[in-house]
Amino acid sequence: MRPKHLITLLFMLALTTTPSPAHAGGVVSVCDEAHLRTALAGGGSVTFACNGTITLAATIAIAANATIDGSGRSVTISGNHTVGVFYVNPGIALNLNVLTIANGNAGDGGGIYNDGGTVTVSDSTFSDNSAGSVGGAISNLGTVTVSDCMFTGNSADGGGGGLYNAYYTALTVRNSTFSGNTTPGFGGAISNSSFNAVTISNSTFADNSAQGGGAIWNGYNRVLVIINSTLSGNSSSLGGTIYNNGNSMTLKNTIVANSQGSGNCEGNAVTDGGGNLSFPDATCPGVVANPVLGPLQNNGGHTLTMALGAGSAAIDTAIDAICAAAPVNNLDQRGVSRPQGAHCDIGAFEVVQGATATPTATQTPTVTPTPTATPTSSPAVHAIYLPMIVR
Repeated sequence: MRPKHLITLLFMLALTTTPSPAHAGGVVSVCDEAHLRTALAGGGSVTFACNGTITLAATIAIAANATIDGSGRSVTISGNHTVGVFYVNPGIALNLNVLTIANGNAGDGGGIYNDGGTVTVSDSTFSDNSAGSVGGAISNLGTVTVSDCMFTGNSADGGGGGLYNAYYTALTVRNSTFSGNTTPGFGGAISNSSFNAVTISNSTFADNSAQGGGAIWNGYNRVLVIINSTLSGNSSSLGGTIYNNGNSMTLKNTIVANSQGSGNCEGNAVTDGGGNLSFPDATCPGVVANPVLGPLQNNGGHTLTMALGAGSAAIDTAIDAICAAAPVNNLDQRGVSRPQGAHCDIGAFEVVQGATATPTATQTPTVTPTPTATPTSSPAVHAIYLPMIVR
């Protein structure tokens, strides 16, 4: 064979035998950290053939696109109150499905620190995660989409007890419940600092607390729209439920009620997108009337919700066009079709006329309490911009 042809052949063989990036994923057969890390090596799709709590000794850094799917299993991934659970590298996609993320503890984002990646979470629970700075459950510096999730008992020292959304990021929350999240800073459930528009729909915020914005703190002139959601029982001395630090926040078909410590909405005026209800004060846009909310409980669907009681002023009084349009799409938080009566209902819950909804399995944390330790720092250090009050 001529030397020229031999060189060409060797070059072609080198091309065909060079290994490509591994994205095989794997099955976690034993619920422990070693087996999870092995399955995640190289990214890909990870499933489980076990039930139980995976307790981490170190944060899992996601360096290749990955899907972690706990469908059909009961799997908790715990930071043991000593480490953050996930760190997502810039440009990387992480999908989580049917998991409980618990007891994460980090400087930012005890459950997930998204450092410029794309994170999609569905049908999952974030419980008892904490951050020394911001984002008890999630600190977002990239893109986050949350659907059918529960955020319960998370905390952050700086702000965003449940979730912190940083500058130039993207956040979408659908069909999810935030309850019992806390911060001595701003935004008991969510603190939003992003210049990009944020949409929250068909979601429930109950019993969250903060210094400012018991449920939600919206940063200076940040665009935030809340649609067909129920916010009740949140507490703060500065905006019992909402503190709007600008003029670009809108409520549509939304209930804000029973705030503690101060009025339902404070700061700059919140825009009335139509179909809203505020109780017992008129600090939020909409009619002032009693929504007669039930307790936060399993009313069917993937998450806990607050039902509308008999005589609720929210029944059949929402704007149908808002219910019909995306992202609500004529469904309530549980997936019940809207409207059930003459018109759809205000808030996240649609009353089924003449019937009682049958509860279905709801994601609940399966967490064993462990001693609390001093927070550890995140794998990378970035500037986090805390809210500034502008009056």
